[in-house]
Amino acid sequence: MSGDRERAAAAQWGGAREMNELEATMWRAGRHPENSTQGAIMEVLDGTPEWDDVYRLHVEGLRRYPRFRQRVVEPAVPLGPPVWVDDANFDLDYHLRLIRLPKPGTMRQLLDAAQRLGSVALDLNRPPWVATLIEGLEGGRSAFVVVVHHSLMDGYGSVQLLSDLHGRSTLPSAAIDFAATESVGPDNPWRVAADHSAARLRSVPRLAGKIASGVFGALRGGPIGSAKSAASAARFAASAGRVLAPPTGTGSELLKDGSRAQWRYEVLDCSLAELKAAGKSAGGTVNDAYVAGIIGGLRIYHEKHGADIGDITINMPVSLRRPDDPQGGNRFVTAFIKAPSSVVDPAERISVLRQRVTKAGEEPALDVFSLLLPVVNLAPSAVLSPLFSSMQNRTDLTISNVPGMTSAVKFGGCVVESIYYLAPLPGCHITTVLFSYNGVCNIGINCGKQVFGDNDELLACLRAGMDEVLELRHRTGEES
Repeated sequence: MSGDRERAAAAQWGGAREMNELEATMWRAGRHPENSTQGAIMEVLDGTPEWDDVYRLHVEGLRRYPRFRQRVVEPAVPLGPPVWVDDANFDLDYHLRLIRLPKPGTMRQLLDAAQRLGSVALDLNRPPWVATLIEGLEGGRSAFVVVVHHSLMDGYGSVQLLSDLHGRSTLPSAAIDFAATESVGPDNPWRVAADHSAARLRSVPRLAGKIASGVFGALRGGPIGSAKSAASAARFAASAGRVLAPPTGTGSELLKDGSRAQWRYEVLDCSLAELKAAGKSAGGTVNDAYVAGIIGGLRIYHEKHGADIGDITINMPVSLRRPDDPQGGNRFVTAFIKAPSSVVDPAERISVLRQRVTKAGEEPALDVFSLLLPVVNLAPSAVLSPLFSSMQNRTDLTISNVPGMTSAVKFGGCVVESIYYLAPLPGCHITTVLFSYNGVCNIGINCGKQVFGDNDELLACLRAGMDEVLELRHRTGEES
């Protein structure tokens, strides 16, 4: 009985039939590879699991999480968001693959193999994910790489998923007829459009109320028409202007131009406790220390090339999740921040960054895009995609921090040594994601080859930037 309850709870992960407005925008407007909305998760394992075990784990995972055997159907007319429906032709043999690295199986070879997998556009007529077990990593190890569309989940949703799946043991082989599963709603695009049309007519009052509540949410400070409410509305309007205004241009000539079609993956590790201590020594958080290290590395890279960096624009996802929110899906907003990359001293850099991040997080209109997306998503993809791209192209660096599992987990009987999130390049030439796992910061890096080249120079500079931040923990005696 408890097993039935667990499966029912797992089935609620990503259980909504309709995409939310953010997911719909990412689905419709993303253009792979230059403004891609698909990324990869790479797990490095201390051994090589049996292929049959890996296959059985996926069969059980698909039982628990029906979302991964569903495809996306677009309404014939964009009157509402895309919907998820069961894929009657689901084929696990298409989505789950096995390859082997050539000898000697170095980490560089693994990263290049993962990059090739991540660079192949997902088939959007199928469930939008592909997983690959990569054998032949030196030391008898292997890796597991999942390429997935962002509309399936954000960072926090992925942690919910991984935490559960890694707690499962390999099960005996059992066949499952995925094609025989019950269909979820109509999959005809015109029927979906008709359903959306009726639903939108019913929800007009609610949508109008939501927009009014968002724009004039601060009216709680006083009755409508009062001086208090007018002042609150003015504050929201001013905040919306700041949030929506394009950031001032970057001082970096190196980050301005160039194609983002050619990717290069890198990885970088450091101690979570040491990074936290470094941030604390300068009055900041672990995230401040992480961002300060990355932008410091970019400053070092610019110095090596005789170029000025100025203060670059970064975008950082800010989670909007509440404890009672459904699992899975996407619930975040993007904050655009002018990062103090021109500041040489790492402690001062952390301090200035803390002030700017705090100010950005306190904007009353931080989530103003959620009010605009229901209207923007009515536009055809030919119009929506350039709008989405122009919003993304405001940034020089996309940087994210995902708190992961606090202790080691296993996959197919092998211990997972590290987990890296390798994001695309949405409007910028470099993206970094910190995934904290078992006391280690696993930092996945994706950068454009046309700007940074196909060599280790950028990685060396980013490592130097992180090292100068980590050294701060000794200034006040802070130790891990």
